[in-house]
Amino acid sequence: MSEGPITLHSVARRYATADDTRAWWELGISLGLYVVALVLALSTIGTWWLMVPFMILAAAMGLRIYMIQHDCLHRAFFTSRRMNDVVGTLLSPIAMTPYQATRYKHNLHHRYVADLNRRDAFEIEVMTLAEWNKASLGRRLYYRIYRSPFILVAIGPFILYAILRRMPLYGFKTGVWDLVLHNLLLAGLGYSVWAYAGWPGIWVWIGSIYIACTFGGLIPYVLHNFEHVHWGRKPELNFEQAALKGSSVLDWGRLFDVVTMDIAYHDLHHLNAKIPGYKIRKAHEDLEARGLIQSEKISFIEGVKCLRWKLYDEDLGGMIPFPGAAQQVSVSGVS
Repeated sequence: MSEGPITLHSVARRYATADDTRAWWELGISLGLYVVALVLALSTIGTWWLMVPFMILAAAMGLRIYMIQHDCLHRAFFTSRRMNDVVGTLLSPIAMTPYQATRYKHNLHHRYVADLNRRDAFEIEVMTLAEWNKASLGRRLYYRIYRSPFILVAIGPFILYAILRRMPLYGFKTGVWDLVLHNLLLAGLGYSVWAYAGWPGIWVWIGSIYIACTFGGLIPYVLHNFEHVHWGRKPELNFEQAALKGSSVLDWGRLFDVVTMDIAYHDLHHLNAKIPGYKIRKAHEDLEARGLIQSEKISFIEGVKCLRWKLYDEDLGGMIPFPGAAQQVSVSGVS
C-alpha cells in the first residue's frame, strides 16, 4: 500500500513521536549531571580552578534542562500529555520559568513567528526601518539602548529569568497557582543551596544561572535575528514560509547540540514542534539528504556578528544595522 508522496511535512511527521525510554534517559542524565555539578561547585568554593568549571557544567545542564522543559511545553518530550505537564512543572525552578505561563507565551511565539503584525508574541523587540524613520528621538534612544549587546546578552536575559519570570503578567491568564507553585519550588531549591553552602553558595548558584542565561540569551537572538531572516504580514505570510525563513540553524558544533538538545535545528522545530529534541537532528539530516529543506546555517562567529543587525527593512527583505552604522550593507545581494 502506497504511503503517498514524500514531502517535507510527511517526512517530518515520521519523527514527530515521543520515545519514553529515550526521554527518561535524557532527563535522568541531565538532572544527575546538574545536581553533581552544582554540589561540586558548592563544595569547592574558594578553590577557583575547580569551582568555576563545575559552575559552567551546572550552567550547561541547567540550560539543557530548560530545553527539556521546552519540549514539555510542546508536549513532545513524553508520549503522555500529563507526564509532559508534570515534569515540565517540576523542572521549572531549574529552568527558571513557570511552566503554564511560559507554555502560553511560547505557543503565541510559534503561532505568530515572523509576523510583523504580531511582534508582541516575540521575545526580542524588532523595529522596521520605516518605523525607525518615523520614530521620535526618545523612541530611537530607547531602542538603541535596548538592542545593545549589553542589554540583549549581558544583563537582559538574567533580568528576564531571575526577576521578570517570577510573576509575568501573562501568567495570570493561565492561573496564579502555577506561578505560586513555581516560586515555591524555586525558593525550595534556593533554600537547599543555602543550607548546604550558606550565602557563598547562593552566589555560586546565581553565578551558574547567570552563565546559562547569558549564553541562552544569544541562542534565540541568532535563531531569529540573522541577516536574511524573513518577516511578513498575513495573509501573504504563510505558515511554512514563516517557519523555514523566519528561523535559522545554528552550526555551533556537536557539543553545543548535545547541551541544548539540538535546539539549533530551529526552522524544522517551527515547522513541526512535535518532533522532540532527541530526534530533530536526525530528522533534519534526513530532510536535507532528500533535498526537502534548505536552511540558513550560521556559525558561532557569524552568530556573534548578528548583534549588528538592528532593524528589519521590508523593502530589502532582511535585517540591517542602524542607519549610518555601516557604509555597505548587503541584504540578499543588495548594497
